[in-house]
Amino acid sequence: MNIVKILAKYFDECEWLCGETYETLEWHDMTKPKPTQDELKQLWNDLLKDEMREERNKLLKESDYTVLPDFPSSNKQAWFDYRQQLRDFPTVWSVGDSFPVKPIM
Repeated sequence: MNIVKILAKYFDECEWLCGETYETLEWHDMTKPKPTQDELKQLWNDLLKDEMREERNKLLKESDYTVLPDFPSSNKQAWFDYRQQLRDFPTVWSVGDSFPVKPIM
């Protein structure tokens, strides 16, 4: 878990100083309470899911052209399948999973 990355994304308007661990987190903000370790763990999971979806969306966009009717490929069905796997990926994803492999042109 990267505490600084979590705080920068979800608490950027708050005042805090942080090292590498929760114990080194100094909370100086009076508008919001210091998040608990469990809250930070949940936010870390949310952040990882967001990053996974961003990467998935990028891969879909990069392969849009492969399903156009005039795209010359003998592997058209493999590209359809690959893109479907990408669309389904968030429902089966867990931390550390790899994205589906692109078919050969």
